[in-house]
Amino acid sequence: MTKVIQVKEIYLHILDGINETKILSENEMGIEGDIQDYIEKHVTVFFEQLDIFRGKVDEASLVKKMLESSGDFKSFSLEIADLFFEVMKRSEEIKPCDLMCLYFDYEGEEYVGILKLNLRTSYIHFVETQDQKITNKIVRQQATLPYKSQKVEEGFLIALERDEVYIKDKQVLLDGNKARYIQEDILKLSMSATAKKTIDAVTKAAEKVVQKYHDQDYVKTAKIKEFINGQLDEKNGIDLESIVYQCFETQPEREAYRQELDSKGIDPSHVEINDSQKKKIKRTQKIKTASGVEITLPYEYVARSENMQIENNPDGSISIKLNNLGELL
Repeated sequence: MTKVIQVKEIYLHILDGINETKILSENEMGIEGDIQDYIEKHVTVFFEQLDIFRGKVDEASLVKKMLESSGDFKSFSLEIADLFFEVMKRSEEIKPCDLMCLYFDYEGEEYVGILKLNLRTSYIHFVETQDQKITNKIVRQQATLPYKSQKVEEGFLIALERDEVYIKDKQVLLDGNKARYIQEDILKLSMSATAKKTIDAVTKAAEKVVQKYHDQDYVKTAKIKEFINGQLDEKNGIDLESIVYQCFETQPEREAYRQELDSKGIDPSHVEINDSQKKKIKRTQKIKTASGVEITLPYEYVARSENMQIENNPDGSISIKLNNLGELL
């Protein structure tokens, strides 16, 4: 069920850095019917994604100063739109957009939200009359917004009382250098890795260690991944020490695992996910063979050694036998 978003103020600004077009709204946007539903969907889905950056907005940050100095939300929305526009002009990789600026209540908390609704190209029919005869054509439409079902690609939300920020960002070429422009140029914040990147790094590091010390033991790999998912389900986070000592038996394996994570600059202790994000966690393992066969199985199934046997044949090929599959659906 969609949670209700109570919008207090909302402004929509049109920004195109490529063509240097900026149309700022002088009045608040009206909300009714489908538009309310459209806003609610995009805000709630934003919180559910695993690839959002989470962090704190400190007193020295630019956006904090803007919020405090602007005096009202309309002024803040104009300032932030100007800031976006100036950054967008520095990169052709930042798509033209409608910048939706929201001041709203969500689950008992006040938020400021800046959602970058990237304009997309689509095609529509067009009815033309020539010599009193109708010709139906297909024409290109340049300025349509994302569907309600599509995820917002870029933007940020700030929980005002907690000073916590949620960022969906893209790495683009900015002044010749790759940068996550919302974090680094709009908000001027330094964020730790997203939950998705951290979880992927933790599981991939386990795969590498198992491949090195256990000859790509799928059962052991699945057990470790199931253990990690169990932590995320129960604790909403990752306890690295538990993984190290309960999933790896020897000191060389444990050290190799730590070193693999350190080399990626990953600190799993910063991961914190909500119930909606848990549903996005990968829970299947894919097995690929040289013949092009791919098998996708749940971690909990592969983790039981009696469920799957892999046999090496004399001709160098392998055979995979799956047991305890239950009935066909």
